[in-house]
Amino acid sequence: MTPKNDTREPNNMTTHILSDLEAKAAAGKAFSREEAARVMSCADLVSVGVLAESARQAKHGTTVTFGQVLIVDGTVAPEALGDAWEVRITTSPASVDAACALVRDVVAVAGVVPVTGFSAAELVALAGADHLVLADVAARLKAAGLTGVAFLPMDQLEDPTEVVRALTHGGLQVATATIDRAVTPDALLDCLDRIATVQRDTSALRAVAPLPRFDDSDVPSSGYDDVRTIAVTRLVCADVSSIQVDWVHYGPKLAQVAIAYGADDIDNVPALDPLGLGHRRSPAEDIARQITAAFATPVARDGRFEHLR
Repeated sequence: MTPKNDTREPNNMTTHILSDLEAKAAAGKAFSREEAARVMSCADLVSVGVLAESARQAKHGTTVTFGQVLIVDGTVAPEALGDAWEVRITTSPASVDAACALVRDVVAVAGVVPVTGFSAAELVALAGADHLVLADVAARLKAAGLTGVAFLPMDQLEDPTEVVRALTHGGLQVATATIDRAVTPDALLDCLDRIATVQRDTSALRAVAPLPRFDDSDVPSSGYDDVRTIAVTRLVCADVSSIQVDWVHYGPKLAQVAIAYGADDIDNVPALDPLGLGHRRSPAEDIARQITAAFATPVARDGRFEHLR
């Protein structure tokens, strides 16, 4: 029994359970799978956030980038470009010829704005899982005007390193590693290990977007799960520059909170103001306010991850 006059602080093991990892996070070093598993299972989100924010600041300081994207599923009209600095094709192509034709149509409207598109898994299927054919497909899409592949789904590809090598050999940027469907904690760590391997072998990746692109009612997640996923991704994938959250899919509040858990890039900020609220409440101004409120410095970027200002 603790004496009534004992003024010592209580021994809170949860608060300090990750303290031995703080120096490694602050140095921007990649966590091992065992260390990542410790963070993943830690119930104290404050301690998790301290590690991930420290790792983010070690790499980026206060800078948090955002990209305004026009999503295209089909054709696009010139007036639809708005403030886009990336046009992203999400149409699933029926053939390589159809994909190239669509790219040419979109590029004709986009002009100098980079055009990205398709999932690497879709292109692998069109190539019959032949990496030599995939490189040729990439070259044809590059000739049509495509800047890069939009999604590299780590839960859908058997050999992501060879896929990246084939696509980049064909001239396409493969900037963002993604996850299509919700996965278990162990499967997430598998995906992150594969991302780290791809980056080590190719140096192609600019970002990781670890939250699922598609909703899965069978494996629901919570905001707690999401921020922990962001944090662990930052700590494991230290060699990839940016950890990304989708503004439209996950909403401004989670995107803002994610900054405190290691995210430094907010993707898919709308290029248009559908509500017509004016400049002061435009998507670009809104995201800038949200990032500033998270004690970070907002910087716009394009589809090549090049800073605009």
